[in-house]
Amino acid sequence: MPDSYFQRVRAYSALEACVFTALLVVWIGGFGARAQLVLGWCHGVGWIALSILVLIGCRRRVFPWPVLAATVSPLGPLGATVAIELAARRRKVR
Repeated sequence: MPDSYFQRVRAYSALEACVFTALLVVWIGGFGARAQLVLGWCHGVGWIALSILVLIGCRRRVFPWPVLAATVSPLGPLGATVAIELAARRRKVR
């Protein structure tokens, strides 16, 4: 189980990226309006929560501010996941 704020948000970002990807697959594949609705709401609420968690992390200096920029960009959770992984790699180097 992740033990730090960084690791918990990192895991949640990956989960939200999976929800977003599932939404895209359902939408592009035309697999049903109900599935789109459910996944759309899950993604929307999840993305807002992720943005708030990253904002809190930036204010606590857990994340660099560009992670927040990537999170609220049109790339959404995919951008956040990439930015968090880059931040994790930079943490290992230091």
